[in-house]
Amino acid sequence: MNNFLGAMLAKAKNTFMQTAESVQIQQEPTVSVIELAEFIEKHTDSKMVSQFLLEDFYYFYELQAEGINYYLEKKRDYILQLDASKEDQILVSYRSYRDKEHIQKLFSFPSAHKQ
Repeated sequence: MNNFLGAMLAKAKNTFMQTAESVQIQQEPTVSVIELAEFIEKHTDSKMVSQFLLEDFYYFYELQAEGINYYLEKKRDYILQLDASKEDQILVSYRSYRDKEHIQKLFSFPSAHKQ
């Protein structure tokens, strides 16, 4: 009987912990690739280089803010690539050729940068 009760208590505790983690994850700030790109472009510490390549303008941005490294590539207003990493952890890796259907999808991001 004690084993049965112990097993039930352990299962209830495990279920509670999983639910608590799920709720905590849902409460984290969210941001889209478009919002993150706007944050990088408008940030005063962003370093931008523009180049005229293949008959078009390309823009390359780099930013370090709040311990996060950002990199953004654009062709005119089209986002080609966006990366965000913190230490050895990749937070965002967007490539237009691979991820264009997810450009407006919201994802969890530490201290989300909504304007």
